[in-house]
Amino acid sequence: MWSVFNLQWLRLKREPILVLSFIAMTILFVLFIGGTQGEQTITVQTFSDQLTESELDEWVDELNNVTGFEFHVSDRETIENQLKLSQISYALELNYLDYHYLVGQDSFFINAVNQYVEQYYRTKLRIDEIAELFPDRSIELQNYITVESESLANSVSSSDEEGAHVVSGMTLYFVLYTVLFGMMNIAVEKRTGTWDRLIISPLKKSSIYLGQLLHYFVLGVLQVGICFIVFDQILNYHFGDQYFAIVVTVMAYVFASVALGMLLIGIVRSPQQLQSIIPIVSTAFAMLGGAFWPLELVTNNFLQVLARITPVYYGTEALKDAMLYNTGVGDLLQPISILLLMGVLFMGIGLNLMERTK
Repeated sequence: MWSVFNLQWLRLKREPILVLSFIAMTILFVLFIGGTQGEQTITVQTFSDQLTESELDEWVDELNNVTGFEFHVSDRETIENQLKLSQISYALELNYLDYHYLVGQDSFFINAVNQYVEQYYRTKLRIDEIAELFPDRSIELQNYITVESESLANSVSSSDEEGAHVVSGMTLYFVLYTVLFGMMNIAVEKRTGTWDRLIISPLKKSSIYLGQLLHYFVLGVLQVGICFIVFDQILNYHFGDQYFAIVVTVMAYVFASVALGMLLIGIVRSPQQLQSIIPIVSTAFAMLGGAFWPLELVTNNFLQVLARITPVYYGTEALKDAMLYNTGVGDLLQPISILLLMGVLFMGIGLNLMERTK
């Protein structure tokens, strides 16, 4: 096994252009797509049918005490006209005990807004209840709501969420390209007869497979690691504290990618066919899985279902949860298990097809 494994690294040492180019493309895509965004401010049009004008202004001032959000006071008629003309995507209605949204079209930012407003309401209503019991401490409690709201809003900003999406999506997309194009060597060896000579050599068949697959697995993990180090040290992207969860997710995703490559090798009949199908499969999986844009923007239910059968979807979602919300391995068992299951299925079918078409 190790002789086959080392042989692949010697081959890569002689021809490193493919891997280096995909690493460079990953960094460049993240730099151009995510690196130029900077800190974004989410603007929210706000109105109320219950609050008085002074109360609405007071509430909006409290909501605007954090960075990243900018709430503007308006009225229902103006907002409805803006929604009809698609000038805004949604608006927020504030009431004494609850809030509602008027939505004209889906927006990527509405989840971030809802998270902030929900926590604001929870804290405000709780403090109002306590203030009724302890009226002498109302000013102290009012200062507390501002501090708590600011802490929550700054924990996961829209810029952080977009940055994590770009980093995870682009990295997983290009590592899939690297693994699949690298595994084209196996298809070439099958076509030239080198693979058959390896099979009849004293080496065990299992050692040949393990040596090949382990090489591409380590190659994919190393590519992700190099990209993440560059993003962290140079581009100042933050990955949270759950490094173990990130590593486990990356390993599960790369395993599924290697298994997918084995399946494609078993299906195609020539290296030329494989070279043609790799860009189609990689790009289609990335588009369906949400590597290029958040799946919240996709309204077609059929496409949402198709996204669930791509490794990119589970890898991207798991990485974003680990980066943004410090989600541990225990809470990511579902996407990681699905990735491993996909890998086992792809690998089993691919190996079976390769043995039949030798």
